[in-house]
Amino acid sequence: MVRLAKYNAHTFIDGAIGIAAACGIGSVSMSAIAIRAGAPIGSVYHRFDSRSTLLAHAWLTVKADFREQVARHWDEDDTWIPVAALLDWCRSNPVYARFLLQYEDCPDLGAPLTPELNALLEAEQARLDSCFERCLRRRGANGDDAAHTLRFMLIDAPIAIVKPYLAQNKAIPATLDAILRASHDAVGALAATPH
Repeated sequence: MVRLAKYNAHTFIDGAIGIAAACGIGSVSMSAIAIRAGAPIGSVYHRFDSRSTLLAHAWLTVKADFREQVARHWDEDDTWIPVAALLDWCRSNPVYARFLLQYEDCPDLGAPLTPELNALLEAEQARLDSCFERCLRRRGANGDDAAHTLRFMLIDAPIAIVKPYLAQNKAIPATLDAILRASHDAVGALAATPH
């Protein structure tokens, strides 16, 4: 009979994400992850050779989930759809959202990674960038100003409005949707006006 492993890589990745979301990336250590999982520290090191490797996998997990749940909607005709998806994602995945909010782009993981892991991080970022570039092309938007405006509508404004609630581990109130929708529509109308 095959003996199943009591702990797997996902257990430790989820532990790292949870610790980082609650206490900050600086609080993530191999021993803290082991304690959270109720596992021997050797089990963590058996699956991940270092804290930076484990954090890189945590980052990949969260970023891929964001891309699949939010960024895939950037190509919709109505730009409100991906904004609503981002709000839904933050509400249904507050731990992931708090983890992601700690960094603008790829985090400084504190130690060099293997070329293979660096390639995985770069490939995930490229997939996310590709979603945004398709969104720009779909709208016939050109130049830095168009990209900046679209990024503000789809990412920057929604994140700014939910960040205080996520940072304080509070529920995101439904009233924010109307506020954000008004801002979104105003910026969209301004962007569509010939200058």
